[in-house]
Amino acid sequence: QQFSPPIDLGFAAVVGAAITPAALVLEPSTGTGLLAIHAELAGGCLVLNELADARANLLDRLFPGVGVTRHDAAHIHDHLDAAVRPTVVLMNPPFSVAAHVDGRVADAAFRHLSSALERLTEGGRLVAITGASLSPDNPSWRHSFVRLQERGRVVFSAAVDSRVFARHGTSVETRLTIIDRVPADDPAEFPASPGTAN
Repeated sequence: QQFSPPIDLGFAAVVGAAITPAALVLEPSTGTGLLAIHAELAGGCLVLNELADARANLLDRLFPGVGVTRHDAAHIHDHLDAAVRPTVVLMNPPFSVAAHVDGRVADAAFRHLSSALERLTEGGRLVAITGASLSPDNPSWRHSFVRLQERGRVVFSAAVDSRVFARHGTSVETRLTIIDRVPADDPAEFPASPGTAN
């Protein structure tokens, strides 16, 4: 389940991440590197991870000297060297599949998001492209996001028109979510979603 983000959505994610030359940017599921390229152009120092061998080998060629790790990103916090403390996480995790598991895994993306947030340094920012349903407004996910806000505050979340990914092989509706690694004043309160971005 590898769908690279469209260039314009990747650019929007990087703008939302507010990357500076001082940033250490982790991309836990790098895929073919489209988000990483934007982060590099913004001046960030990269930490790349990709489980699939073919894509990891491609990344080694695209980003020589970076060193691509090959961990299951659903547990990225547990596997990365303890000294790696990113100030920014950019991610487009699998929406509903997990490594070594057959069939759909409903909380796959949330597992990736939670582990990456745990690794993010205090005050850092996480920007995620996920399925549209992974939202604090969705009753199925509200409790999970309330618990997550004890560690990180959702500052922005908007659905993205399904046509954005059409050229990349899927018409699934997606969402762009920004989370700052600071506890929310009230974990049960979330910013209003501005609707669907085109």
